[in-house]
Amino acid sequence: MPFQLPQLNVNRIVRDTLELVRIESITGNTNEIAKRYHDMLREAGCQVQQYEWIKDNPTLVATYGDDSGGPVILFNGHMDVVPIPHEPAEVRDGRIYGRGACDMKGSLACVLEVVRAMRQSEDRFTGKLIIVANSLHESPGGRGEDLVALTDNVKLEADAAIVMEGATRDCTIAQLGSATFLITIKREGEPSHQLFSPPGAAHPIEVASEAVRMLRERNAELEKEWIEDIGHASYFIGSMHSGQFYNQLPNRAVLEGVRRYRPEQNFAEVEDELRLLLDALASRFGVEIDLDMRKVRDGYRLDSANPAISALQRAVREARGIELPLAGKKVVTDAGILARAMNIPVLCHGPDQSTAHGEVEYVEIRELELAAQAYLQFIRELVETGGSSSRNAS
Repeated sequence: MPFQLPQLNVNRIVRDTLELVRIESITGNTNEIAKRYHDMLREAGCQVQQYEWIKDNPTLVATYGDDSGGPVILFNGHMDVVPIPHEPAEVRDGRIYGRGACDMKGSLACVLEVVRAMRQSEDRFTGKLIIVANSLHESPGGRGEDLVALTDNVKLEADAAIVMEGATRDCTIAQLGSATFLITIKREGEPSHQLFSPPGAAHPIEVASEAVRMLRERNAELEKEWIEDIGHASYFIGSMHSGQFYNQLPNRAVLEGVRRYRPEQNFAEVEDELRLLLDALASRFGVEIDLDMRKVRDGYRLDSANPAISALQRAVREARGIELPLAGKKVVTDAGILARAMNIPVLCHGPDQSTAHGEVEYVEIRELELAAQAYLQFIRELVETGGSSSRNAS
């Protein structure tokens, strides 16, 4: 007999989303929300293990079901939010307002309801769900450190995973890697009056301008290297600072930006590339150039023929009545960490996140319902098609 879908209680999703949004959880300290979500998971019927490799940033791993031969499916969501102030959480006009409503406490509430619904169903689920709730997602405060620590220290095995954000109306099969960089250009000596500076003294602003030109030329080269499904890699400078006064020669200049790189590259490769470029510039101008480059996430690519991808497409077709085209993304999610560490297909799907990081953040209640329905449909697809066939096929 086909696996029968249990009924969802949308009111409980709304209640749980609102409660979670009302708990402050800015990246760096998620103790309070982790404690409450831990209790919610246990009340829903999960066994929960809590880890804390980074102080004040717990990582929760909950399981429901057993290893009875059915599929093992991992759902992932982060508990932290960006440090942008927001009005108090409320429900209004079919929406839940508040920081974290769509990014991504609503998704955490959705999967909680999925577990409840399955527990209350008369049709026994033969398989296992794993729910991973991590704390250090929102960069620059977090770069997935606790999720990396989890995959390094705990053996997680699943047939497929869904990161419950990053895509609603397409199916992500590839993402670029991403790293931030801080370039500091320094000359010898203290800041000095323009007229009393040593003859031939290097000008950090001129060197910084040359660095901008150099990265622009490198971008032109990268634009010729088309990356299937995504576009091209890039350097981007979003901030440049130097000098304090109009006729004072500064002794340093600072540039900040982001490097987006190919899915098959790793962070060490792109860091080495930028260091070589900057070392040549430093030698040319006789200055010291320091690079502080930090990985946000490595990229990844899935085999487009993987059965888990078509399972998600069928699930969303049933739940939302739409077709999911395959897509590559420049935006990064925690899918990159899980896909590389676990060697399984890691997909992205969740409620619409168009207001994430905005001055006013909200999630449509209907979007939460549709996301939860899609998760249930995905579980059914893997139960009926045999989820273990997709393991290690990413």
